[in-house]
Amino acid sequence: METPKFKFDGGFIMVPWDQFEEAIEWYRENMGWRLIGTGDGPVGRKAFFKMPGTGQANLKSFESELDHFTSKEYSEGNCRFCFRTANLDWTLEYFDNLGIECTSPRKMPDQTRSADIIAFGNVRLTLSEDRKLEGKFPESRVIQYAAKPLWLGVSDLEASINWYGRILGWEQSKKNFQDRGFALMRETWDSVWLEKVNVERSPKKANPGARLYFRIKKQEDLHKTNEWLKEQGIEASDIVGDRWKGFHFYDPDGNRLNVWSYY
Repeated sequence: METPKFKFDGGFIMVPWDQFEEAIEWYRENMGWRLIGTGDGPVGRKAFFKMPGTGQANLKSFESELDHFTSKEYSEGNCRFCFRTANLDWTLEYFDNLGIECTSPRKMPDQTRSADIIAFGNVRLTLSEDRKLEGKFPESRVIQYAAKPLWLGVSDLEASINWYGRILGWEQSKKNFQDRGFALMRETWDSVWLEKVNVERSPKKANPGARLYFRIKKQEDLHKTNEWLKEQGIEASDIVGDRWKGFHFYDPDGNRLNVWSYY
């Protein structure tokens, strides 16, 4: 088959099964998100929030019997799922006052600023500042997905540019950030940061709590994509779910990439 079309489509923030109700309240209150529904199904518990800008945020319970949703060998690794905030300093001050761990702001190659917070259940979320949104959603700390929703650390920048181009069909941006240790890759509409980091030769595979997903529209194509990745020698999990289906696979540095399809 041709290189599959991987389109960014949101994701899951994972939480412990026995703390699910507590997690719903934490995200509703501290993010400023509106709960629009919950559900239980073959792949566990879910909660759905409308973010104040655009998009939907989803909580998902860990499920120990499903490899795709297990909390076993939990590791954030170098995968960052990024969200947008209007004023990063104000947002970090809010979380710091609650005793929530935050990192210092970091200037990105495009001159925006980003920082991590350790959210409910020790999940790392990355916040990207967009001052154009300032004042529009005064009751919300986290407004929508970032313009560059995925940020991945890689050991070899050039090799990763080639891998993501070959496997996911992404193109490198015309703006060259490699002198700053970054590359900007583009899928259909959204962008992905690749950053050169020090990664062990045999990296531990990431099993993070904040998991960005790419959508394959047709479930028939989801199965074909899973098979195609395995034919390329890429480690991919088995597909789980029924009406909703999903799986994950890894890049050469152990970064976890997630795929889903639904009717």
